[in-house]
Amino acid sequence: MANHLITITGIESNNDLILSDDGLTTTEAGDTVTWLISGNSGVASITAITEIDGVDVFSPDPTPLNSTCWEGSINPVPPSSEVTETYTINYLKVGDATIYTSDPKIRVNP
Repeated sequence: MANHLITITGIESNNDLILSDDGLTTTEAGDTVTWLISGNSGVASITAITEIDGVDVFSPDPTPLNSTCWEGSINPVPPSSEVTETYTINYLKVGDATIYTSDPKIRVNP
């Protein structure tokens, strides 16, 4: 079981997050995914990480470890075929109370 670190390094002009994995992480059953906010990214905090397309590859769902780091586990039961989920990261910008969203993807190999 591997740990996949996704660092949030900035914010695009359309409010999509700039991620160290370029918006697609490839995992396997039982892996851990950690999202870490870089200090100069412009992101103050993550408020939620949720699935949006009906496929939930996380079990349990991602939760905050602290104000700059979230962690989730990929379901320990391998899928019968490759599964790709689009998920949403809700976040706050530094100095802004508006919640913004970004929709990266996570792939789980069988």
